[in-house]
Amino acid sequence: MAKKKSDFYHARWNRCGLNVDRAAQVLNVTPEQIQEWDANGNELATRFLMLWDSKNVGVDGWQGFLFSRGVLRFKNRRWTPASLLLWFDQSEELEALRRENLRLKTWRGLSTVFVHNLVNIGKPF
Repeated sequence: MAKKKSDFYHARWNRCGLNVDRAAQVLNVTPEQIQEWDANGNELATRFLMLWDSKNVGVDGWQGFLFSRGVLRFKNRRWTPASLLLWFDQSEELEALRRENLRLKTWRGLSTVFVHNLVNIGKPF
């Protein structure tokens, strides 16, 4: 009968999705040490992997990003959910202003503004 895998193995493979080489890199040990911990377990290394996984954004293209205390971090930048939503709202407004600016730079847009200004000369706002 096959020997039951350790908690470290389940944390490494099933929870974090790390192969032996990547786990060795994260924990700064040799791949042989990871294989030993897979067989015999290591509570401290398991806890460290779980902590690393809770902070690591493990998706391609998001290298260097991590979560810490409810904040997305990259180097010395921080984003909260509120700041990301505000940025999203402002980006929609900026896009609408960009489209309006492009429309005004056309002949049709310029003539509309020119006629509007001529009609409103002398009228209070």
